[in-house]
Amino acid sequence: MQMTWEKTKEYIRQDLYRNLESCTKRDVLKALCSGRSMMGVLVYYRICHYFVGLQKRNVMQFLLHSFCYIRFRHLQERCGIELSQRTEIGYGLRLPHKGNIIIHVKAIIGNNCEIMQGVTIGNNIMKSRDEVAVIGDEVLLCAGAKIIGNVKIGNTVIVGANAVVTHDVEDHTIVGGIPARPIGKCDDRFVINRKQQEWQEQNA
Repeated sequence: MQMTWEKTKEYIRQDLYRNLESCTKRDVLKALCSGRSMMGVLVYYRICHYFVGLQKRNVMQFLLHSFCYIRFRHLQERCGIELSQRTEIGYGLRLPHKGNIIIHVKAIIGNNCEIMQGVTIGNNIMKSRDEVAVIGDEVLLCAGAKIIGNVKIGNTVIVGANAVVTHDVEDHTIVGGIPARPIGKCDDRFVINRKQQEWQEQNA
């Protein structure tokens, strides 16, 4: 999906509000200047994702992309996250904690998702190196969860702590265990930031 600059800025605003319940210019500047901030990771990811999607870049865009990519990689190392600038992620991503987060370059993640520490979204090396998860909207991946291989996770889903998902998960489901199995029903009160939803409606 080709990202415009206006859409990129909107995604940054949505990310900021989801994480901070605020989206001021000061918040953006603080994220850009931070040396150890998950918000910095998100903002630089969004900028790099925009630039890498351009078919052609002028010299100024190339230099700006190079600078942002260096910052993006540095922040990943400091915060303990592996995330490609090419990965497709919807707006409103929340990363509340640092450490041991691995997201495969070909994973697709929907809107208003939350990824906790220790989460891996990877391939099943015994089947394919390239086939990985497609994750829907309003999904919460709890600490230590593993999403392995070509699985589809529906909308409004909670994957419990340390669960290992190897099969598709239907909408409005809570899964847990190894391998993960349905253990309950999920509604959006568990995964949606209500203030963000109100802010979205006011700015629609």
